[in-house]
Amino acid sequence: MKHCPLRWARLVPALGASVACAVSSPPGGSPQSTSANTGGAAGGGAATGGGNSGSATGTEVGSTSGAAAMATTGTSASAGSATGATTGSAATGSGTGGTVQVMSAPAKRVMGPAITFTEFALPRPPPNSAPGGICAGPDGRIWFLHQDTGPSALGALNIDGSSMAQYAQGVQQTNIGPIAINPGPDGNVWYTKQQGIGRMQPSGAVTEFRVPRLADTGGIIKGSDGNMWFTEPIAGRIGKITPAGQATDMPLPDTSAGPSDITAGPDGNLWFTETTANKIGRMTPAGMITEYPIPTLASLPRAITAGPDGNIWFTEHDARNIARITPMGAVTEFGIPSGARPYAIAPGPDGNVWFTEPGGFNAVGRCQPDGGISEYPIPTPNTEVSGITAGPDKNLWIAERDADKIGRISNLMGGGNVQSATGNFGTPLTPKTMCTKDTDCINSGQACGGDVCSHQAASPTCVLSISADPGYCTVTADCWCTAEGATCNAATHRCSIVSH
Repeated sequence: MKHCPLRWARLVPALGASVACAVSSPPGGSPQSTSANTGGAAGGGAATGGGNSGSATGTEVGSTSGAAAMATTGTSASAGSATGATTGSAATGSGTGGTVQVMSAPAKRVMGPAITFTEFALPRPPPNSAPGGICAGPDGRIWFLHQDTGPSALGALNIDGSSMAQYAQGVQQTNIGPIAINPGPDGNVWYTKQQGIGRMQPSGAVTEFRVPRLADTGGIIKGSDGNMWFTEPIAGRIGKITPAGQATDMPLPDTSAGPSDITAGPDGNLWFTETTANKIGRMTPAGMITEYPIPTLASLPRAITAGPDGNIWFTEHDARNIARITPMGAVTEFGIPSGARPYAIAPGPDGNVWFTEPGGFNAVGRCQPDGGISEYPIPTPNTEVSGITAGPDKNLWIAERDADKIGRISNLMGGGNVQSATGNFGTPLTPKTMCTKDTDCINSGQACGGDVCSHQAASPTCVLSISADPGYCTVTADCWCTAEGATCNAATHRCSIVSH
């Protein structure tokens, strides 16, 4: 089954706002660390950059609308803990260690309210827009990035799905397209790109700015100081750019840490994920950095956002977790029931955290304040869903990259026609995969509860176990769920267990 490309540009989904999953903070967890402040954005060790070019406007085009489909999903989860934090200045990377107490929280699958998906197809050409990053713009529209290279562009649409616009003129062509997008303090949207930062007005007029050393940029967010802050994943630095376009940056203590996404915390600081170092970083506007280790090793922390509960929430792609960190550094992890790899994360107007699940799962997930998770498959198969954001209409919006669609999720409190899933799920390949036995079918990526081999037709093909097809086996080794005690009935050619 196809998964998200792991090139660095795809590691940084654009988030539209801060998280809204309220939970109680674990007691304690204050890192005992101190450090002197050795410089702010332009201070010791910082570099500067500048320059801009071009402006233009885009073209208004039409759109189409679709409606929802059905769902299915679920199963176990876990929580973890870790200790230790380091604090230092951006200029020197020095500091002292401390201890963080982490409270483990139970993870659970819950039945969520029935929601509604509406999907809006992007106009063609281009044939493959590949919408990725997405945010709610200051002008009340939903903005998104064309992460295909034909052309590198931004797009926007009204919250009713109408007046879809594409803005390409003035957006410099790069070999991976724009990367992340978020609203700025000046009524414009700001985006990251190879070797620079872009600013686009609601009219489509563009100004692009160089960053120090022409570094490749990643996540971007508006800070509490009125500037835009961004990551430099390859250079291992955190940068800021003023509304006037003056850019500076600062090195992390470990420049190989791989800073990916970034958000503004409720404490007035910047928080970011370190994919290589497997840490969460915190930087004050003055440039003081504290880093917190993540309990699960090699978790690949990716997207990050802030919650109104006073905590920060992030995704652990490889660990298949949703996690939170308090301002004092206490980390709690919640396993995703289906075992999906989370990509982007955003707040829902319903007070929960919502996240995307690309690859074979092709779904969006919902995390309650107590860590209970519900999952909803997307109506269109194989979308490679990317960014997610909360809109001004109290709905959620998603970018369906491979489907060339923008999706709207409404009825967050219930009343929709898509129920949350109750078992393992995934999206099979198209066309269907040929098979002879259940273990030939690996499309959904599940060791138990994934695909089975259907012999209902003349040519056996893989189908989802949730389809109620009994599958096919000759010996027990042909069954996916042997770890759960599954055996093969040689007379009926059926495995005794095909899902959790």
